[in-house]
Amino acid sequence: MQTKSITEREIELNEREKHIIEITQELYSQQRALLRLMRKISKDQSEKNKKAPTIDQVLERFIIKIGKDNEETNRKYNTILRYIKMVGLSVRNKYSELHNETTLLKIINTITNRDDIKGDQKLRHMRWITSLIKFAVFAYPDMYQSNVLIGLPAIKRTPKSARRPHTPYSDAQLKRIFDPSKKFFHKYPDIFWGCMLALFTGSRKNAIFTLQYKDIVQKEGIWCINFIEDCPGIKKLKTEDSERAVPIHSMLIKMGFLDYVQHKEHSFDTDFIFQKICLNRRGGLNAHMTRNFFNFLKQIGIKDTSSGQYDFHSFRKNANITMEKCGMIRSYIDKIIGWISRGSEGERSYSNYTIKQLSEQLELLHYSCLRYEFRQWKKIMTSPITCDEQNDGPDEIS
Repeated sequence: MQTKSITEREIELNEREKHIIEITQELYSQQRALLRLMRKISKDQSEKNKKAPTIDQVLERFIIKIGKDNEETNRKYNTILRYIKMVGLSVRNKYSELHNETTLLKIINTITNRDDIKGDQKLRHMRWITSLIKFAVFAYPDMYQSNVLIGLPAIKRTPKSARRPHTPYSDAQLKRIFDPSKKFFHKYPDIFWGCMLALFTGSRKNAIFTLQYKDIVQKEGIWCINFIEDCPGIKKLKTEDSERAVPIHSMLIKMGFLDYVQHKEHSFDTDFIFQKICLNRRGGLNAHMTRNFFNFLKQIGIKDTSSGQYDFHSFRKNANITMEKCGMIRSYIDKIIGWISRGSEGERSYSNYTIKQLSEQLELLHYSCLRYEFRQWKKIMTSPITCDEQNDGPDEIS
């Protein structure tokens, strides 16, 4: 084995020393670069925190986007504010304190545990919260992520069996609603005619307020309303039996319904009789088409109870009850209202009633408690029509 000389060993050690120095210098350079990077990240984070919006700033931009000075928007804004306070936050807090799974879970639990609102309303409140979260991701893509919504528990809809039933109006309540001295129907004549149609046909609000001019037709020489599902996305009937032709009661004709429809058809460029009520600003179906009527009920002291609720659907209940009281045959009532016939077996087997037969039965219907009110509204509605001056109708939602 050859032994290295002292000179060779010295050269080898010098080479190793140079290599170690080079490695040390490289490590030092990397350390300096890492330190500069950490300082930059810290500075960027500090600047980002300074620019991070507050809850109030994000919420304000959200409200502007969905439409300000709108009754439904204000309701949405106030509801979101309420839940923010319920989980211990203020609008002055950084928005990031709201935009995280922990806070959102607290809000969901708060909504779920509320006993003063029903399941459908809880779902709506949660949709408003998630809309705000999604907007923040859209408005500040570098700051917030939508994955905070993944895996959050869902709020259950109230089972139909647990919902409060629709309550028919009493005679006194009907008189209060149609009191001619009240200005509500003067401001919203479309809603007035919607209520009249509900009383004399028992139809649902969606079926009434999505009617088109072509749905008012003559059959067998009798003016009728064609309730038909022929406009996807707008007109929707609940069952097959809801698709039907219903004669227009003579009281509605005397009060000027056909004249009102004819006037609107010649005055407005639209297919829908009640367009300002049934459509939102984007041309879609307005989910809150009777919101103004519901507010009117509250104003005149007609409020929901623990055993039932009053709304537009209550007219359907009134129509059914009053038709029976007036002696109309059960199977005819079902045909007019749009239900599966509950008449006798013989009546059910022969359900192809003529329009004339339906009209003769429907003419038995009268609301004796509203004779005075109907006389007054006849004078009002057959005077020069001012439907083109009516309010824009219920506000839309986002």
